[in-house]
Formats: sequence, C-alpha cells, structure tokens
Amino acid sequence: MRLIERPSLLVAIYLLTSAATTYAECAWVLWFTSGRTSASTSPSEAFATKKECEQAMIRSDQRVKDYKAKYPDDFAYLTCLPDTVDPRGASR
Repeated sequence: MRLIERPSLLVAIYLLTSAATTYAECAWVLWFTSGRTSASTSPSEAFATKKECEQAMIRSDQRVKDYKAKYPDDFAYLTCLPDTVDPRGASR
C-alpha cells in the first residue's frame, strides 16, 4: 500500500508547485498625464497585457503632440502601469 501512496503524493506535490509558479498577467492601464506646475493624471484605456498597452501608447503619441501644440508651456506624457497601481495616489 505504501507503493501506491508515494506516486500519488508526488503527483499532488507536482500539481501544487506547478500551479504556484504559473505566471498570471494582470490588466494594464494607459495613463495620460499633463500640466504645467501640477500634474493632472487620468486613465485613458485598459488592456489585457503590457504589450497591448505599450502598442496603444505608441499609437496615442499624436495625442501628446496635439496637447503640446495647444499648450506649449505644459508637459504631457503617457504611461502604462499595472491596474493595481494608481499614480494619483491612494486617496482616490
């Protein structure tokens, strides 16, 4: 009976450790930040992967250029962050 328990135990350990090491990607948010002396940051879009967010950031570069053309003294930029991170702080 001991010989049957050992393979079952090994299979159980294998399944538990493989599930623990599985990589789960979180959602990503594209943030638009602009302002002159103080920043105004707002979420723009959400994506399933970081790669999708970064591709959208490249496509949205025109938005930053348009903002800077309209407000030449201001700064503006886009950032991709995990959905668990809010650059505005914890109070919002």
